[in-house]
Amino acid sequence: MAVYSAPMAVFGRGSSSYVFLQHGSYQLVSPDEQPLVESGKVMLYRGIGAEAQYRFHQADLHSSAFAAFWQRYSLVQAEVLSDSVQSFKSIHDRTKRCETSHLQDGTWFTNDVARKHQLDVSDGGAVETLWRAAHQSFALERWVAANKFGPNYVVHTTPLDNIRITTFFAGEREARIIDPRRLEIVELHGCRVAE
Repeated sequence: MAVYSAPMAVFGRGSSSYVFLQHGSYQLVSPDEQPLVESGKVMLYRGIGAEAQYRFHQADLHSSAFAAFWQRYSLVQAEVLSDSVQSFKSIHDRTKRCETSHLQDGTWFTNDVARKHQLDVSDGGAVETLWRAAHQSFALERWVAANKFGPNYVVHTTPLDNIRITTFFAGEREARIIDPRRLEIVELHGCRVAE
């Protein structure tokens, strides 16, 4: 199965921060929170409040059903990553907050792209599970998961080119993933993975 990635530029801003740039979006991230950047990986933090189980939406990533719809999902990813305008619109399409309303947020634009490629993202099954996973938000800094969305949280690693970043305005250091198969859980804080 094809692997899709999103180009990312990372610049050091002295010792105070990294600047992540991608298709018109940017993030300022502490180097202490991203010690793996130079090896091409990023740490993703996901707060789950007081929940005891982490229920990341994952389809059976190795089933024949997954292989059947992965091609259509890949076409959607290819289209939204095809240029910076499409990419920017797609990563902000579900963001809905007062700080970002000027970005034409809340459009759910990517659902339209999915329909165009015959991908039923509300099938109640594996396609919907994959779609939800790809639209879940992670933070690029631990404090967001631990303090704002915690106290229980999970830490993942993934290749740097497997994330999409939203613009910095709201300060949540927000990122989404492209391919859930490329996530690895490395830490659990106050919770366990649901079976």
